[in-house]
Amino acid sequence: MNSPRLIWALLLAAATPPALAQAPAASPAYDSAFAGYRAYREPQAASWKDTNEQLLKRSGQMGQMGHMNHDMGAAKKPDAPKLDDPHAGHDMSGMKKSAQPAKADPHQNHQHKE
Repeated sequence: MNSPRLIWALLLAAATPPALAQAPAASPAYDSAFAGYRAYREPQAASWKDTNEQLLKRSGQMGQMGHMNHDMGAAKKPDAPKLDDPHAGHDMSGMKKSAQPAKADPHQNHQHKE
């Protein structure tokens, strides 16, 4: 009676060199996941005044801070609609009025017992 397990076992035994079959297995080395662990330390906070002064001295992205407090009047939108009327500026004259829906009979499809 030839079973697939027996055939695979025989093939595996025939394919394994005798030197490897008899060599003792080396135990795997253990490396702890916490070997290089260092406790968290809160970093020293810099003075906010010193940080702001350094940013003002920088050029580049923060260079636009030198333009603070100048008049932005030219960049304002011209004559925006008043907020009192939420529909100001919307022309609805081209819209078609829909026909009024027929009033539904509240008793339609009801069966009343007498």
